[in-house]
Amino acid sequence: MFLEKINQKTGEREWVVAEEDYDMAQELARSRFGDMILDFDRNDKFLEGLKTTIPEKKRENEDGKVHVLDIGTGTGLLSLMAAREGADKVTALEVFKPMGDCARHITGHSEWADKITVISERSTDVSQIGGSPADIIVAEVFDTELIGEGALRTFKEALQRLAKPGCRVVPSSGNVYIAPVESHLLEMFNTIPRLNGAEDEHPLGNCSGTAAVFDVQLSEVKTHEFRELSDPIVAFKFDFEHEEKIIFDESFVRKATAHSSGTIDAILMWWDIDMDGTGKTFIDMAPKWKNPDNYAWRDHWMQAVYYLPQKKKVEMGQTFEIVCNHDEFSIWFSEVGKDTTRTYCVCGLHSMLSRQTVYHINEMFENHSFRAEVNRLSNNLHVTTVGEGSFLGLLAAKTAKKVTIIEGNERFRDIFYRYIQYYNLKNVEIIEKATNLTETPDIILAEPFYVSAMNPWSHLRFLYDVEVLRMLHGDELKVEPHVGTLKALPECFENLHKIAADVGTVNGFDLSFFDGISTKARAATDAIVDEQSLWEYAGTVKGETVELLNFPVDGKILSRKCAVRMEKMNSSNGIPIWMEWQFGNVTLSTGLLSVTDSGEPEWNKGYKQGVYFPISDLQNEQSLNLRALFDNSSGDITFQFSKV
Repeated sequence: MFLEKINQKTGEREWVVAEEDYDMAQELARSRFGDMILDFDRNDKFLEGLKTTIPEKKRENEDGKVHVLDIGTGTGLLSLMAAREGADKVTALEVFKPMGDCARHITGHSEWADKITVISERSTDVSQIGGSPADIIVAEVFDTELIGEGALRTFKEALQRLAKPGCRVVPSSGNVYIAPVESHLLEMFNTIPRLNGAEDEHPLGNCSGTAAVFDVQLSEVKTHEFRELSDPIVAFKFDFEHEEKIIFDESFVRKATAHSSGTIDAILMWWDIDMDGTGKTFIDMAPKWKNPDNYAWRDHWMQAVYYLPQKKKVEMGQTFEIVCNHDEFSIWFSEVGKDTTRTYCVCGLHSMLSRQTVYHINEMFENHSFRAEVNRLSNNLHVTTVGEGSFLGLLAAKTAKKVTIIEGNERFRDIFYRYIQYYNLKNVEIIEKATNLTETPDIILAEPFYVSAMNPWSHLRFLYDVEVLRMLHGDELKVEPHVGTLKALPECFENLHKIAADVGTVNGFDLSFFDGISTKARAATDAIVDEQSLWEYAGTVKGETVELLNFPVDGKILSRKCAVRMEKMNSSNGIPIWMEWQFGNVTLSTGLLSVTDSGEPEWNKGYKQGVYFPISDLQNEQSLNLRALFDNSSGDITFQFSKV
């Protein structure tokens, strides 16, 4: 088995062979099924669907027996529900073998073991399921886009090959809703960064970006950060029970009436599913501000943001149209009379960068205090910038005598050349590597930012770049930022901690075997510190920020370690971790930006932060010991958490 690893010193992706005793359960531990299993709203709604359809089929069948096919069974929870509600036979399919083994153990040790058969295969690869075809299909094969995990083919082929005529499906149908909005915040995740911020600037041409879904916890987008331009409209209606109505490629023209004037910067999307066709039991994915009475938090499904190929202006009272398109796996939107095929990035920027990184660059261009400090540090000097995909050198060009951008990525060099040409930046040059820098600069500047970084401390690769430059140009070479600090604090998340929580007994079924193997796997490795965009997850800060490790930017990279005590953990359920850099007279935080009087943190939207969730015996401790070790030979930081 091969595992992907990032070389923290070079940013290169490497594939390493797993040790012979590598436990596949470690992959299960990292898969974070916790919040899905603990989604009691989802569980209850599936249960209601089974309570309706199983008795219905028993009455219809001459022998009074019902065969349920559970596709993507996971822990086997839905299979157990079906058996408990009277199904005579349940066939459970799970393609992920460690999860299939888990389901086999859980169902095999239940009182319904004789009714449930677990098969570790994909439903589209199974030709028959033993005995009679299915009377009912129950499946949770959905994602943020509803159809992105192949739900359409899953249901269509299962109905064709594995089910009886008239087979019921739980859920029976789904609706996708969209709401066009004006929002500078959401625009920043997609628009090409402009040096001067003018709408008519097109440094990379009129690229609209990619039509790919942007998963977002829309409940955490504040209502003052967007303005709905019309009421939500139904983009798609999917029928999962009739295979002839399941069509992979469709386009529909949908009309809406603008209740205010503005520009459609983004389209918000969410869906609901009708569990039994009665119109009474729905799983509703509307964000909290849209449906406060029936909102249920979940992270395995989110809401989404899409962008039209070109921005569209609407006037109050105007009826306007949006073309809604889907294929087998994805959704996108276009305008009437224009090409309805999926749009792809033609400028190169969107295809290389995540939405988060596009936001980061736009935010940097709009950050007046940061730009002022760049101007001050660059004034009439020869500036050299380091990083990977960092636009800092373009900002420095305003006041610098000369700017040399060191950029090893050929595709980024091409993009920077196009910016240089568009803005006529005659004082900027680009070189591929530090050894090509023949003239000693007056100052080295960095954000620091490396597009291949997976977490905030991966940007410590900056230290190794500085080490090389100081070896070539002397220890007196001035560098900003001049120090970096790894920080952490205790936080009580409203919901995010559920992704790593033990599940125990759920809806009356003992699923603790899942906890046993996942907790064992987590404990057998270094502490799992997740990367999360924490701005999307509500919570309250419970204690003071703690400094873990300091990294002076002095050209000497030393291994460092710390042992600190994290207090107030009994009122917390997570420990966010991030980097702060002192850049001249300003502080650049990849994590915490501020805390309100009520303790609500504001997190940097342009980075993911690290977050550790205490497991098992650490969950109820008042204090935890946190040990962090930076290994200068690898550039890695490892974390250990233990009782005081």
